Amino acid sequence: MKFGKLLLILFVFMSCSDDNLSEPVVPIEPEPTPTEKGPTIPLVFYDNFINKSVDYKAVKIGEYLWMNSNINHYPGQPFTKADIELILTRYRLNPQALKDVSIDDINKYCGPYYDRDRFEYLEDRSKCVIYEGEEKVLTNGWSAASTTDFRQLFAMCGNATEQDVRTILTVKAGDNPVAIPGLTYWFGPNNTNKYGFNLMPGGARFNGPQVWELKHNNDGTDTESFNVLTGDFYGFIEAAIWQTWDGMVAIHDYPQAIQSKTWHWMPVRWCRKLTAEELGYRLYINQAQTDIQKLPLTESAPQGYTELPNGYIRGFYVQFILDNPNPLKTVSQIVEMAKNLG
Repeated sequence: MKFGKLLLILFVFMSCSDDNLSEPVVPIEPEPTPTEKGPTIPLVFYDNFINKSVDYKAVKIGEYLWMNSNINHYPGQPFTKADIELILTRYRLNPQALKDVSIDDINKYCGPYYDRDRFEYLEDRSKCVIYEGEEKVLTNGWSAASTTDFRQLFAMCGNATEQDVRTILTVKAGDNPVAIPGLTYWFGPNNTNKYGFNLMPGGARFNGPQVWELKHNNDGTDTESFNVLTGDFYGFIEAAIWQTWDGMVAIHDYPQAIQSKTWHWMPVRWCRKLTAEELGYRLYINQAQTDIQKLPLTESAPQGYTELPNGYIRGFYVQFILDNPNPLKTVSQIVEMAKNLG
């Protein structure tokens, strides 16, 4: 794949200030695509600071509710068609492939891309909150996903390999104006968008000028170096990247979660972990990690068991074993799968 090992650069770049914060713009409300599965849940994102509300939608994936689009109403770093043409050229794609796609649609389906200051603004509950459901109930728990939340999401996708995650979460070719058939391997014929997550490979943007090494193949025999500027894209149409409250997450050669804050500009996706009361059960795992028990809320953990934390093991358990009369995997198998993913 063309993305190579780009994300190693995230650990070495300096933080750059953003002195040209945009004024709030008229929001572009996301619309469900035809590939969504199951009912969507209406959300209202309310910004107390600017007294503005915006409609979003959520889908249930295992033990979570996830927005079915990236946050896209709050102004991020603006960009131009020239930016898009430049990054397509660097990835050796047709620079005119998106010439008929509006900047508004690219923002709507891929971004915008938020620096850390804007990210932390969105995370400030004195400013930004969610009202959930048809009755618009103010609901705690909504925020940018953590790296652990994303791990559990990926564990709901087959074996959580790059291909499984990409094909299960990504839109089908033609489902939105940016998902152009044949543009990139991300919009292949096997995509299912199983949960209506509507994943798009929007990449991220550099937070300062630097030298960027782009590997066009996995063995490193076809590599180019570019002098990039603040705001230049990387990974656009080649990788999915998100800012998380404890780091960042990407899908490129493999799903990757880094628990270290970065200052690059990235898309943001919110989720909410369902409470034990909503689920109606708790999950407990023994110390040897050979057994997981699902118990009602009225029962305490068996001796030697602790509550199963969120992440790969829990996601695999929900996908392959929970409430399944003929489980597709054993606990030992899903524990081993999780270990192999890191």
